[in-house]
Amino acid sequence: MTSPIAFKILVIDDHPETLSIIQRVLQQHGYNVLGARSGFRGLSLAESENPDMVMVDGMMPEMDGWEVCRRLRAMPNLADMPIIMFTAVDEAEQKLAGFDAGADDYLTKPTEPAELLERVKTMFEDRTPKAAAQTRLHKPLPEANKRKGVGDTSAPLTRSVTFSSAGSVTAILGARGGAGATTLAINLASSLASSSQATTLLDLDLVQGHVALYLSQKHQKGLNNVLTQPESQWSHLLKKELYSYAENLELLLVHTQHDEPPLPLEPEQTLNLLQPLIKPNHQLIVDCGHQLTAVVESILAQANQIIVCLRPERVALANARQLLEHLHEIAPEEATVRAIIFDFSGQMAIPHQTLEKFLNHPLTAVLPMPPAEMNQAVNKSVPLVQLNPHAKAAILIRQIAQKLVQP
Repeated sequence: MTSPIAFKILVIDDHPETLSIIQRVLQQHGYNVLGARSGFRGLSLAESENPDMVMVDGMMPEMDGWEVCRRLRAMPNLADMPIIMFTAVDEAEQKLAGFDAGADDYLTKPTEPAELLERVKTMFEDRTPKAAAQTRLHKPLPEANKRKGVGDTSAPLTRSVTFSSAGSVTAILGARGGAGATTLAINLASSLASSSQATTLLDLDLVQGHVALYLSQKHQKGLNNVLTQPESQWSHLLKKELYSYAENLELLLVHTQHDEPPLPLEPEQTLNLLQPLIKPNHQLIVDCGHQLTAVVESILAQANQIIVCLRPERVALANARQLLEHLHEIAPEEATVRAIIFDFSGQMAIPHQTLEKFLNHPLTAVLPMPPAEMNQAVNKSVPLVQLNPHAKAAILIRQIAQKLVQP
């Protein structure tokens, strides 16, 4: 017997504990629940997931619940969807503003679970759940699309079930140049390989290609020999161009020349590039550089993990905040977005909580990178985690690597 399709509810609340409680209460009563911690992320999920109901907090930074409500009502497919708003202040003016923005009901925080469930149940009376097929982020590619010819721009760019079940993709992106993305990519890949995880490190910084430089790899094999050939040959060529660097670790490198244009790659081609590299029980680490191009965005759409690297400087922090906000809009719902700070001075005095509040995003780690240790690793062309495994940064990177492989 087929199980009945559950109603899908999107909860938008910037407070993680409140969001978690509401999600848990609803899930325990059989609802399919999605969560978002910002208005921008919530709107992106509402558009892609087409929920049966949205529950949104009124008071949120960047975009409040009233503006979220107005934008939801402007989406044709969500025009008649029930919306319940939350607020910590029981004021008639705020409630009227919510109704004027398009909300159907209003709940004052803190709300008792019984009242929450009763309001939801009432909203769903005389309604049936929307078809599960309307969900875009989790559905597999149609068979017709799987058979499309290479280079077909109509092929979808969102992640497919095939990818998520075959292997793990970690995309690493710098908030600006010199933020440590390449250093982290190399050392994460080395840490995973050392723990017996089959790993491929893909350098997709088509402008600079620093991985080969850091590791003093002068061989001619690499992505250059793939992207300059017809796309129909990529799958075969990729197997030949992978370079065995160490046990459990393969490299696919870019060799750049300052007098040559960047290697040709279009956003719609990234699926055909990544697919042969994603294998069962395999870790694919992608160094995306520091420019959020259309190609990089199409890579991020395939990632299980997205890591943003930044430095504790004013301009870098401002860039990182904007980047993280954008990633919450475009990243797959199932992807984990992490922020990691590289402290090259060793004198960072800004408290973690202050940094997290400014970024509006939790920090996974602050990596102390003394210049002497970095220079030694670069000069010897050896990953820091191998050259000095007892360094604090090396220990933290190994801990991050373990998080990547946790189910």
